[in-house]
Amino acid sequence: MVDERSAGNRLRRPDLGWWLFGLALLAVLAWVGYRYVGWLVFGLFTYYVARPISRRLDRHLPSRSLSAGLTLLFIIVPVVAFIAAFLGVAVGQALTLLSSDAVAAVLARLPLPTVGLPTDPVALLTQLLQNPTVTTVLGEFGVVLGTAVATLFNLFLALILAFFLLVEDARLGRWFEANVLGRDSTALDYLTRVDRGLTSVYFGYTLTIFVVIVLAAIVYNLFNLVAPAGLRIPATVLLAVVTGVFTLIPLLGRSIVYALIVAVLGLEALQVDPVLLWVPLVFFVLMVVVFDNLVRTYIRPYLSGKAYHMALVMFAYLLGPVLFGWYGIFMGPLLMVLIVEFVAHVLPQLAGGRLGPAGERVANASAPAAADEPAAGSPDERVAGDAAGIDEDATDGEATGPASGGAG
Repeated sequence: MVDERSAGNRLRRPDLGWWLFGLALLAVLAWVGYRYVGWLVFGLFTYYVARPISRRLDRHLPSRSLSAGLTLLFIIVPVVAFIAAFLGVAVGQALTLLSSDAVAAVLARLPLPTVGLPTDPVALLTQLLQNPTVTTVLGEFGVVLGTAVATLFNLFLALILAFFLLVEDARLGRWFEANVLGRDSTALDYLTRVDRGLTSVYFGYTLTIFVVIVLAAIVYNLFNLVAPAGLRIPATVLLAVVTGVFTLIPLLGRSIVYALIVAVLGLEALQVDPVLLWVPLVFFVLMVVVFDNLVRTYIRPYLSGKAYHMALVMFAYLLGPVLFGWYGIFMGPLLMVLIVEFVAHVLPQLAGGRLGPAGERVANASAPAAADEPAAGSPDERVAGDAAGIDEDATDGEATGPASGGAG
């Protein structure tokens, strides 16, 4: 009996060796995550975009695996391919615009060293793809082919991650709640808010940008079909992408793009026939009154809601790619949600001394015992969630957030 109790005590006593081994495994996992951080974040983004659709299919299909597979194969992959092709066309139009004589004349007048900047699209692509260690055409082709294969492999890994999360997210959540986070803990409340915030940002705001891009491209190309001869919007797909990105700028974002298009159309009208100046004015009025109201009244509220202030979302999307590269468009919103939710809901408890060591809230000696805000799941929060239209299983892009508001 003494030996059994001693063995039990040894098993229950924290073992330094096991802790070191766990830290080593964590370091290896962190290294792998750092090497593939871009694709991991893209997989997380794919999961949050696909989750509302997959949850709706769950109601009509026999298994989660089937609904997750169908969502990724027939919805997410075609959408990603369409967006890639769309952005490819926009890049092509941007390169063509850079090679035009008008742009060359403007660059020549800029007080910037633009000598050596290629203006021919082919030359620019060659410079971007050029590798100092590659001297033959076959070697360059091999580099491009290898890059394409590696990109497709990483994309496949990201889709596998999204598929795994779609199938096992509920089980993983229950395990972490029971064994790591604890029920009714601040950590669980924080991660729940982060989950809702990422649903709103990834599914809501990102989808809003893409919808605005597609609709703007349709409108610009339809205008070119019906406009009088000589009045054409140049680089319609490129301007549509800019319109979608400028949706993140509060109040005047898209209007800046409309004003640029009106200026171009106005110059064209002066060259063709000054009487046609009414065409760009009518275009501007229709875009501001009809198109913008469609976006503000129907598209944005239905998809993204007002979980976070548009200024925060704007900085997240614009600074992300600058700081992290191509995957910054996904990493920026992730960091924004993590920071905002921490500052809004965890930091006040830490500053007020109401956060216990195990995660539970304790009363501060100099503060009231009652919490400043209703706990997760309280009647007040449920009412607020119902008013915002939140659906846990099939979120339409809304989420409760700490910094709502802002016009887009």
